[in-house]
Order: sequence, then C-alpha cells, then structure tokens
Amino acid sequence: MKAWIAEQTDNNILETWEKWCAGNAPVHFFQHPAFARLVINSGVYRHGLLVALEDGKPWTAVLSYVLMHEHGWAFRRLTTRAVVYGGPVFATGLSENEKSTAVETLLNSLNSHLKNRCLYIQFRNFSDNTSFEKIFESFGYRFTDRLNLLKSIEDPEKAFQALSPSRRRQVRLSRDKGLVIRLAQNIEEISQFYLLLQELYRDKVRKPLPPPELFNQFYLLSQTRSYGCILIAEYQGKIAGGIVAPYTPGGSIFEWYVCGLDKAYRPLGIYPSAALTWAAMEAGIAAGCQTFDFMGMGVPHKPYGVREFKARFGGTWVNHGRWLRINHTLSYRMVEIAYNLMRRLKKV
Repeated sequence: MKAWIAEQTDNNILETWEKWCAGNAPVHFFQHPAFARLVINSGVYRHGLLVALEDGKPWTAVLSYVLMHEHGWAFRRLTTRAVVYGGPVFATGLSENEKSTAVETLLNSLNSHLKNRCLYIQFRNFSDNTSFEKIFESFGYRFTDRLNLLKSIEDPEKAFQALSPSRRRQVRLSRDKGLVIRLAQNIEEISQFYLLLQELYRDKVRKPLPPPELFNQFYLLSQTRSYGCILIAEYQGKIAGGIVAPYTPGGSIFEWYVCGLDKAYRPLGIYPSAALTWAAMEAGIAAGCQTFDFMGMGVPHKPYGVREFKARFGGTWVNHGRWLRINHTLSYRMVEIAYNLMRRLKKV
C-alpha cells in the first residue's frame, strides 16, 4: 500500500474526495472536504490531505490535517503545528488488518512530510482508536488523556429531559423573557459575534483564537451547503452571544465555538450560553444528527473552566484522548514555557 499527499487541495481532488465520502459511512465535518474548503478559502491555515491506496484500486483511507500557526512572521516558525481532528476515514468493508496497514501507511507518510515543518503533530481523537495504539506508538506518538462529553439527541424529548433542572429552567426562562436564538443573517453579525469571542478568549480562555476570516468563510459555507450553522442570540435588537456548530447529517453536531454575555443578562433572567447550546442541539436534531459533541472537557483531575457548565446538559463521558508526536523537542519545550508564562501574564 502507498500514500500520496496534497496541500491546499484543488477542486478536482476535492470533488473526487467528496464522491468517495458519499459512498462511505457518514464522515464528520473535520474529516470532510467541506472543512478543507473552509480552511483553504479562508486563507488562515494550510490544509493537507493524505490518501492511502493500492495500485489500480479505489482509495483505501484518507486523513485530513491542518497546519496551524500564530499570525505574524516572527511567530509563525515557532508556533506551527499539525492538528488532525479525529483520525483516518476508511473505505467500507475493510478488515481490521487492512485498516491497520492503512494507518501505518498514513502515519509513515505524515511523519515524513511534516517532521521538518512543524513543532509537533497532534491527533484530537473523536472516537476510540485503541486498536491502533501500538501502531501510533511505533511511529513516535504518545497518548495523553482528554475528556469529552457526547450527548444523544436522537429523541428530542429525552434529550431535553436529560438536561439538569437548572439548565431546563434557564432555557425556558430565556425564551420567555424574550431572548431570540436564530441563524446569523450577514457578515456584520458574524463580526459582532467575533468581537464577543475575542473578549472571551482574551480575558478568560487565554488561548489563541483563529482570525475572523475563518468564521466569515464558515458562515458563507453554511449558506450554500448543509454543513452546519452559526446561531445568534439576540435580545431587544442586540447580539448577546453566538455559537458555531458544524455538523454531519446522520452523524454529529459539534460545539466548536460558543460565547454568551451571561453575566450581563443573568439579572434579567436570561442565559444566552445555555439557550444557544440547546438551540444548537435542536439544529442538529433538525439536520438528522444523532449526537451532540461538546469538543472537550479538559484533562482528568485538572480544573477546566466550563466543565460544570457543559456537564449539566447531560451525556456520556469519554476519554478518547490525543496522540502527540513532538518533532523538535528542545524548541517545543521552549515554546511551551514561553506560552505558559504569557498565559500567566494574561498576554494570550
């Protein structure tokens, strides 16, 4: 088995990839050509695609990754990392041995292509891939724990009743008090929502936030194809929050980015973040999704600011973790120390 790799993939390959996805099980957004189009069209990061195949046969497996970096030429080289959301997508009907061979082929190609181009390669697992544990370890990856919360939304009534009593009350009260959750209507609203996100990430999250072009392009994508939505919370003509929720019909809807002016509106009995999260679940239900993916609950036994907020929506706790391969150990440690120091000083 061999592999080929393409970055900033052209339309011909994207169309071939899309047809391949249509013939397989539902492929989540972050391993779908739609995500590739989003990254490429935004110009924010570089997107890469690996394909494993046998000579003269259809694709066996694909793997999508993003080369991310902080913006500004001085920081680009020191902050470039490769992130894989999820893992390989396999053609239907493969045996476990065939899948293992495909994973070996993909990892070998990925490591060779990226070892001198980024500090590290990280797989953010969306499912249990312990069957490939020895393969990942043999290619220099180590496993780190990461919690997540997956909530079934197949049955709308059961999904709502699984919310804690306080969450159900907040959702109902917010709507009764006049909070409106609706689809974003234009780029100007996306810009206003982005300003709220910027403030949240600067003051509380203190992690890098992608540039606004990524959010603008996701909005444009959502207007033409059924790959997700951006919902806006509005109260008396003012934007009180928003949520970016990509989805795969028949699969999962993801809480990618969300923020709400909860502190400002709580005295009025309005809870934008709770109302937005439930509204995104409703959007997923309408699109035929089966699961709501909260996209992270932090490291076990360590504080995580929004863990309690998310947990009150109910769901199943999982620890699919991450796979990490450090390409340049010394540089990685130096950047890690500098980043943690800047977070303490509230510079990021």
